[in-house]
Amino acid sequence: MKRFNTKNNPTRQHKKKNRYINQTSHLVKRGQFGLRSLSYKQVDITQINNIKKIIQKEIKVIEKKSSLGKIKVWFYMLPKNAVTKFSPETRMGKGKGAIVSHCCYIRPGQLLFELSNLPKLKSLELLSCVKGSLSFKTQSFFRFH
Repeated sequence: MKRFNTKNNPTRQHKKKNRYINQTSHLVKRGQFGLRSLSYKQVDITQINNIKKIIQKEIKVIEKKSSLGKIKVWFYMLPKNAVTKFSPETRMGKGKGAIVSHCCYIRPGQLLFELSNLPKLKSLELLSCVKGSLSFKTQSFFRFH
C-alpha cells in the first residue's frame, strides 16, 4: 500500500515547483543604456554596495563636466536572500545558523542597472568601469528607437 497517492492526492510528498521565467527582466524598460549579466552568480551585499558607490562616483564626475542635467540610474540588484552560517566546530543538527549577510542571485540575461540622460561615449566609459569591478561576465546594451 502506498503512503501517498501522488497522482490524485493534492497534498503531494514533494510539491512540484513552477519555474516561471520573467520575460521582461532582460529588456531596457526605463533608461537608454543598460548592463546585463551573462552568467549565474551569487552577489553579496558588500559587492552590491561597492558597485553602487562606483556608479555614483562616476556619475558625479560626469555631471560636473557636462551640462546635461541629472543622470538617472535604475538599479535592479536587490539583496533579497539571507545568508546563514554556523561556526566551523558545531555538530550536525540544532537548526539553522544565524543570518550573516544578504545576497541576490543573478541569472544570465538579467538586467543589473539602467542609465538615462547620458551621451553614448560617456555611458560606454561608465559601463566599462563598472564591468572591471564585477566578478562575472556582463554585456552592455542600448535601446534602439
